[in-house]
Formats: sequence, C-alpha cells, structure tokens
Amino acid sequence: MPNLYFCVPKNDAVYFDEHEVTHMKVMRVKEGEIVEATDGNGGRYKVVLKKIDKSSAFGSVISYEFVKPLEGRLVLFAPSGRWERLRWTIEKAVELGVDEIYVFNNERASRHYEDKQEKLELVVREASKQCIRYTFPIIKTIEFLDIISLAPESTYILDFKGRKIPKRISKNVGIIAGPEGGFTQKELSLLKKKFKSVCLGKKILRFETAIILATGVFSMKLGKI
Repeated sequence: MPNLYFCVPKNDAVYFDEHEVTHMKVMRVKEGEIVEATDGNGGRYKVVLKKIDKSSAFGSVISYEFVKPLEGRLVLFAPSGRWERLRWTIEKAVELGVDEIYVFNNERASRHYEDKQEKLELVVREASKQCIRYTFPIIKTIEFLDIISLAPESTYILDFKGRKIPKRISKNVGIIAGPEGGFTQKELSLLKKKFKSVCLGKKILRFETAIILATGVFSMKLGKI
C-alpha cells in the first residue's frame, strides 16, 4: 500500500509540516526519494524530496493530477462525546467516504470542541492519508440548531423507533446521530418536523456503533466504498 503525505503547494514546490516529517521518519524516507502527496483538495503529486529538517521538509513537483471525488454527498452530524470515542468515529467515517462531518452540541452532548479545530482536522488528515483520499472531508463544530440549515433535504435521524432505511436514496444524503442518552423529546420533535427517522435493527447501539453502521449502509448505496 502506498504512503500518502499531506503537502502545501507553492509554485513548483510543495512543503510538509512536522506531522508529515514524523511520518517520513517512521517510514525511513530519505532526501532524493520520490513520494506521493496530496493537498487535501483533490491534488495528487509526485514529489522529489529536496530537504528534510527536524520539523519541516520540501520537495520539487514531478507531476500533478486532479483526482475527482466520487459522486454523491454524504454528510454526518455526530454528537460531541468523549474524545476517544469521537476520534474513532471520525476516523471510521472518513474511511467510509463521508464528505462532511459536523460535530454538534446539545443538552446531552455538551462537550465543546470549538477550540480544537486543528486537532479535529488532523484526525481527518491522518484518516484520509491512511485510506488514500485526495479530497479530505470538511469537519466543523456546530450547535444543535445549525443542523436544520446545514443538513441536505434527504437527511435521516437514527432512531430506534424509525422505519427501515429506504432502498432508493438521493445522491445527497445526511445522517443525524444522537448522543449516548439520546435526544431530548423537544430536540427530536424539532428534527422530525423536517427529517425522516430510520431504525438500524432490533438492538440499541452505542452512538459510535450506530454511526458506523449507518454510514456504511449509505456509503454502499452511494457507491463510495
């Protein structure tokens, strides 16, 4: 499996930060070697490494191509749970082809990550590199009510009392998952005024399990995996 590095392009060169240098050192990459890199916006670069310092590196671009993202749009709204569980959820969602991830606060998911944007983006970056994605998903923190304006028209609430996932779906799909304690009745009523609810089966699942299962199903339907 090829190793992919994240780069920042400038003119005919690309630059790598300390996280990528650490990756290079783990892989024992040396100056003069050719590596594959991406800017996270669809760019695929072949690069000759010119210099690797302790916390940065740069190289010359041999070739570039734009890798068009797969068709369809899959948006995930995930509750702001404990960091390890949220991090794992983000990683798997990236691997499964989610295009946008919104981490929201509500009455039962009140952890705040507004000041952790760089940390969230780094999780997305590392997961994208691992599964060789040239376009990195968007990730942002939002408030509960922001879901209404950001969600696609065909958005589904994961609800134990919901219906089965439809056989035919739109090419523009959203998934809303509640926190471990579920949404409050007021929150659920508000969401159900605009979105349909779906059930994943007979068992009550932890929020991260429900997210991965639902994401996998919708991703398969959209042809993202």
